[in-house]
Amino acid sequence: MYNRFRFFTSTRFHDFFIKFNDPTLLCSVFNQFQAQPFQICKDVLDFIDLNRDFLVAEGLLMNGCLANVNLEEASRLLRHCYFLNEGVQEVVSFHTLSTDLSKRVQRARYESFVLTLARAYAGYQFYLPAFMDFRGRMYRAGVSHFHQRDLAKCLICFASNKKTEEQSHDLRMTLEAAAAFKFQKFQTVEQASLWYREYCQDKIVSDKSLIVLAKQASDPFQFLGKVLADERDTTLHCVPVTQDASASAYQIMSYLLLNKELGMHTNLLPSPDNKIQDFYAFLKDELLVFLHSRLNSFQYASIESGFTREIAKLLYMPLIYGKTVIAMASDIRQFKGMLSNKESYHIAQLCKEFWSQKYPDIVNLMKLLNLIGSWCAVSDLPVLYSTPILATVQDYRKSSISEIWVYNRISKKRCRVSLTVPTVERDSRKTQVATCMNFIHQKDAYIAMKVVEQLQLMKAPICTVHDNFLTTAEFAAEIPTIYTNVFMEMGHPFKIINSFLVDNINSKGLDVPSDSLPLPGDYIRDLLRDLVKNVSPKDKKWDQKIEETVTSYLEYVRTVFKIPSGCEDAQSSQMKWDDFNSLLKRCLTSKYKYSVHF
Repeated sequence: MYNRFRFFTSTRFHDFFIKFNDPTLLCSVFNQFQAQPFQICKDVLDFIDLNRDFLVAEGLLMNGCLANVNLEEASRLLRHCYFLNEGVQEVVSFHTLSTDLSKRVQRARYESFVLTLARAYAGYQFYLPAFMDFRGRMYRAGVSHFHQRDLAKCLICFASNKKTEEQSHDLRMTLEAAAAFKFQKFQTVEQASLWYREYCQDKIVSDKSLIVLAKQASDPFQFLGKVLADERDTTLHCVPVTQDASASAYQIMSYLLLNKELGMHTNLLPSPDNKIQDFYAFLKDELLVFLHSRLNSFQYASIESGFTREIAKLLYMPLIYGKTVIAMASDIRQFKGMLSNKESYHIAQLCKEFWSQKYPDIVNLMKLLNLIGSWCAVSDLPVLYSTPILATVQDYRKSSISEIWVYNRISKKRCRVSLTVPTVERDSRKTQVATCMNFIHQKDAYIAMKVVEQLQLMKAPICTVHDNFLTTAEFAAEIPTIYTNVFMEMGHPFKIINSFLVDNINSKGLDVPSDSLPLPGDYIRDLLRDLVKNVSPKDKKWDQKIEETVTSYLEYVRTVFKIPSGCEDAQSSQMKWDDFNSLLKRCLTSKYKYSVHF
């Protein structure tokens, strides 16, 4: 694989062109990924096989017989029985029963497939090929990997025969904390370890008691797997410990905006109380206070009951990637079926208004990034995203629908199939709305690659699921430190935004002022006017859009330059970055690790 990328340093996708700025590092990261051996965790597989009936009785697994059900025949029989029983018709609809049957059968088939595959792999080492999307995000290929559900994840562990008895106590402490975090959330790692030792271990006196306890966990099978590793000590050095970056997109935004409050809420920076923060729980509480002041008592009561942290995450996690009010309204309507379309849309508007008032600096930066994308689109130019490792040229094209006739050998009939065929015309709308999302994802991918690079130097086993890092208990404590160091090494975020701006609107390669200083508003106006000379030079809307872009950029400048004294110059910006950077450094020596948590 190294030689393959060594000579071919760019790759063309349908809507993207990727250039590798540092192919040696990229190949090194991917070699590490693909050279990592895995194995089936035999203890967990044997435990599941031995206690299969009780796991089914407790609802953690489906009855294996359902995997062999003919769904078409079962649906026909269910329909026949349903219409013969008027009592059932009064209680539940046939659609509900049919959907539930389909879900149960599909789940049983999935579980049967995963367990059969695990038995076939048992005793062997296997490898999971890695691949990369256009932004640099890393994925795993294969039918059983850590992108899958809870059951599949608990059956995979790193292949390692290493045993270091002198570190066994520390490894066990780490593994116990990891098990506790798979059960529920905790505010500190010490709380998690204490809960496991004082509560969890007393509850586990048999296999059945462990299953009953696991049933209450947020990730039942991963919790079960870590408890078995701790008890039996056979996979202590190879069971994966998961550390997930807390709201990574908002962490990146807090860095780009030097927003200390947001950094603390997302655990990028240490909080005053030295506890792990839950960003979406914080948003939920703040949102409910806002809605209480904007809705009447009946409307508020209808939305407040059952409004959980998961609903807040469903609304606000995709919002930073461009989720629309209409999509938020659909989520709210599904969450509260009693609300009309109009009521759901109104509440979604209020949710968006709250977010805009709470984080106007995020809204402005998203607007600035998307405006840059729109300028590229109207100028018939691609959008360039660049990191020290790779550069992505975003070049969305419109598609047309073509229909062809094919012959179905099963039904022995001809049928018409619609194909999406790319054209040479650029898709300006998609280019604009995707710019901020792809910008954030590429920075996220760069951070993940740098973490993997450092762990590679330590010869640590590593697997990632985007911003979710998996390694063994021996190296788990190193990930937060490495993760924080990557942000510090990226330097002042102002240079990143300036570089993105200039790379995309400086079409003629004009001289650019120093990247440590704000670009003058007149300089940006000149660049933008030069872009639209050949578009519609007499159209006044371009003047308005130019001013909108300049205003958005200068607002970002005020955000990253602002300090309590109110002065705005290069020195004040450096002071604000130094302040933010000093808080990052505190994470490296802090008793608790804030950047990522179990």
